[in-house]
Amino acid sequence: MTQKEQNRIYLLDNLKGLLIFLVVLGHSLELYIDDAFFIEIIYTFIYLFHMPVFVFISGYFSKNVGKCRQKAFRNFFVPYLIFNTIWALVSIPVVGIENISLLTPGWALWYLISMFFWRISLKDLIRVKYIFPISFIIGITTGLSAEFGTFLSLSRTLFFLPFFLGGYYLTENKLLSFRNEKKFFSIFMISLTVILAVVLSYTNIIPVQFLYGSQAYNNFELPLWALIIARIYMYIIGFSFVYILVNIVKPTKTFFSKVGTNTFSVYILHTYLVSLVYIVNNFIPFEFLKFLVCIITSIIITYILSLNKVMRIFTKLINNFIDIFTKKPKKRK
Repeated sequence: MTQKEQNRIYLLDNLKGLLIFLVVLGHSLELYIDDAFFIEIIYTFIYLFHMPVFVFISGYFSKNVGKCRQKAFRNFFVPYLIFNTIWALVSIPVVGIENISLLTPGWALWYLISMFFWRISLKDLIRVKYIFPISFIIGITTGLSAEFGTFLSLSRTLFFLPFFLGGYYLTENKLLSFRNEKKFFSIFMISLTVILAVVLSYTNIIPVQFLYGSQAYNNFELPLWALIIARIYMYIIGFSFVYILVNIVKPTKTFFSKVGTNTFSVYILHTYLVSLVYIVNNFIPFEFLKFLVCIITSIIITYILSLNKVMRIFTKLINNFIDIFTKKPKKRK
């Protein structure tokens, strides 16, 4: 393997590792955004870009459309059914058995069902002329209908579709060319986004829940035209941060390099451990200390769940579950 190829691998692993850490940190901070202004700013800043870039990278690694479609059910739909069922059962004491739904993703599990839809449909989507610009129209107009909500993650599937397709269409050479550009634009955009996060947190003009992409426009008080413009800006910021992160993330071995190789187990399992962090923080009276606990535990959770041993056990459990309900193909004589 050449040094250039090694740097490319480290770059992508570092990018995935950083993003999955932000996923864990964002979920750790979620309950405290109303308690401290600085936490709300950090949370808003993270949610302005981390999932758009995360989905973009998922699309980038979906270029083998045949293989992606073939494994979509096993890799995403089955884990979704398993862990959403577990989540629903755990949630019964809180929401009541009459309010649980196996077809409505619990918390972070929306990504699994959305990935299933994206990968199983990608082969057909790319046959449609101008599907990439069309996907923006779909993502923007999705918010007009209340039919597209959290059920089966339909709203997010359509809202994040441009990022997934953008990742699919981006070539490796173009991706790596971002590394050659000067850092001024990246620093400038990060600064603007921080300012935007401060303004949004201070004014609450647009609730942070709008950034999730999971609700129709009629759930928010702003005029329709303002919400449409806000969604367009979300696309601009999201795609800008693809460039920014590729531009500034190091293409050398770092803490995130190892994490980036096993992000799937981190994504699925971290929600259960983050729930324990909430319990611990109930006994901490100061918001800044809670924030430090969230930072430290997010690092620990991300590291532990990305260990090869954890990933092997996790994969084995999933495969064993699948084998119970599937028939092995008969060998031809």
